[in-house]
Amino acid sequence: MPSLGNPLYKAVVKTASGQEYDLYKSKVIQDLTMSDDPDSLAKEVSLTVMNATKNGVTLATLIQPSDRLYIYANVGHGDFEVFRGVIWDRDRVTDTEKKVTFTAYDYLIYMMKSQDYFYYKKGLSTKEIVKRICTAWKLKLKYSYGSIKNKRIKPVQKNIGDMIVYVLNKAKSKLSSRYIFTIEGTTVIVKYANTNTTIYKIEEGKNVISIEVKVTMDDIVTKIKIYGEAKKKSIPKLASMSKNTSKFGTIQEIMDKDKKEKLSKIKKQAQKKLKSSAKVKYEYIVTAISNPKIKRGDTVYVGCGTAGLKGNKTVKSITHDCVAGTMDVVFY
Repeated sequence: MPSLGNPLYKAVVKTASGQEYDLYKSKVIQDLTMSDDPDSLAKEVSLTVMNATKNGVTLATLIQPSDRLYIYANVGHGDFEVFRGVIWDRDRVTDTEKKVTFTAYDYLIYMMKSQDYFYYKKGLSTKEIVKRICTAWKLKLKYSYGSIKNKRIKPVQKNIGDMIVYVLNKAKSKLSSRYIFTIEGTTVIVKYANTNTTIYKIEEGKNVISIEVKVTMDDIVTKIKIYGEAKKKSIPKLASMSKNTSKFGTIQEIMDKDKKEKLSKIKKQAQKKLKSSAKVKYEYIVTAISNPKIKRGDTVYVGCGTAGLKGNKTVKSITHDCVAGTMDVVFY
């Protein structure tokens, strides 16, 4: 019987010709992993199945790139969707190979692969820019993250996803709050991290299998320069502040001051940034029983006292091994 301690995962393929293959019911799934990492805009699924035949035709022939893949989970209250995307790659060694591997991505893969030219006038909010991009590409948007007013963005050629990340990072630097940029079904979601209403627990002696602790200088910032609006031949430097440069060296970030903004406000933002970023980061990787309800950006209670990890933590990335029933969760 499926439960939070024993989740059940299913995979269904819907082909361009309208055929549907329930790979769980056919009992052909050998490996199934789902990964959601901030370094890749789109979620990734790796699916390995026995290259079985249906009406004399192998699955490697029946299932092709561009077909749709759906992953469902069940924890005791019926199936719910945890992934919807497109099969991007098919990997089969030879015609006699007994298994075939498919790689699929959610629909943000199209934002990662598509380019456009972007130009925006001064004063548009973060939300307005993201909405214009999604509207131009006929994408539904659910936006609940904060916004800032932006400077003029000169004509620039970028991948669509990179452009959205660019303006969101601009907002993040001033709001000092993490955002989650993802997709649910076919709706683009931009929201604050840590907005989940149910906080699940990962605890030693209950559902934790192993713990790894990594200490890194990634994302350290030890110096911030504040610049004003560009003039004809220069960009005026208005202020500079640093913290822990003697210990970690100079790792510099730039902050911009708009004409109407107070310098004191930007300085406070810079000081807040240095307070949180001028130090090493501890990264915790916990292997536990898979919980399909946990998503990247969620708050999770972690009780791993032996690793000095206890309290509410934010999920940085998560990978589910759906066959083994385990997950690797990286926390900030």
